[in-house]
Amino acid sequence: MGDRLRRLGKRLLNILFKAALPALMIYAVLLISFVVRGTPHNVEFGPSMYLKILLICYLIALFTALVLENKEIQRAAVRVDEELIGNTFGGFSKADKLFCSGMDDYMRDNAHAALEQFLEVQHYELTDQEIGVLSFYIGRCYQLLDCPSNAVPFYETAIRNGFPRHFAKLFQARSYSESGDFDRSFEAFQDLLEHDPPPEFYFLYTDIGYLFIKQKKPEQAIEWFERSIEKKQNYAFALSGMAIANLQLGNFAAAKDYRYKALMNRLKNPRQFRNYYDETKALMLEEHPEWAEQEPEQQPEPAESERNDAP
Repeated sequence: MGDRLRRLGKRLLNILFKAALPALMIYAVLLISFVVRGTPHNVEFGPSMYLKILLICYLIALFTALVLENKEIQRAAVRVDEELIGNTFGGFSKADKLFCSGMDDYMRDNAHAALEQFLEVQHYELTDQEIGVLSFYIGRCYQLLDCPSNAVPFYETAIRNGFPRHFAKLFQARSYSESGDFDRSFEAFQDLLEHDPPPEFYFLYTDIGYLFIKQKKPEQAIEWFERSIEKKQNYAFALSGMAIANLQLGNFAAAKDYRYKALMNRLKNPRQFRNYYDETKALMLEEHPEWAEQEPEQQPEPAESERNDAP
């Protein structure tokens, strides 16, 4: 409750200040009209009347601002990541305020500032649930700051203290992968698959596929990409993975075909994929110059409109 009230109060205070300038502008226009045309003869204009007019102008501007900012007000009343955090750190204590301030920085992609505040929260007396939530976001900050090995133990702490297991295990698996501990990463992904992952985890097969791409094990990678394609999960990304895996195998014709299919299926971040594809191909030709003979004929690129990210 405390977090919601603070966020809502801050938003409303901001609207109160924003309404002042339009109110003064309306008031100034009225004053100019009085100077030019004169004041109504049936109304006595004293200081109190001018104050009443100013108040009416402000109320009109405030009402307009409230209507225009309605969606922002509604967002302010909803907690960030509420489905994960619940009511944790929702009170008025110093720890609650510090955590919520850290979440604001976290949502603004300022992981360094968020991490400093989250680490400070550790010094307060916390419940198990609060430790679980706090540990997860400390882990996320370390991961965003390219310190995945530091993130891993915090995800483990989050799981032990009741944080939603699927989310903590997912980022733990990715942290293992980013830190080069591929065996533990695969174990974590397998653990996720064995515990009925939620529908929004449609990308697990492709995550595992790219885990094997990093290890230059294209045969194993293809198995996971094929599962994703068969189930129509993360389809375009799976096609892009098949393209990279076939490059690693030296199957340039197949790689070119999958590349084209991935772009035709409105792959997100197509420019990033094309660069990755070209870099991988150049590396493979450097390691295996004899594969240059397998270079397929140039295939037409998808139209520019087909390269854009999916809506």
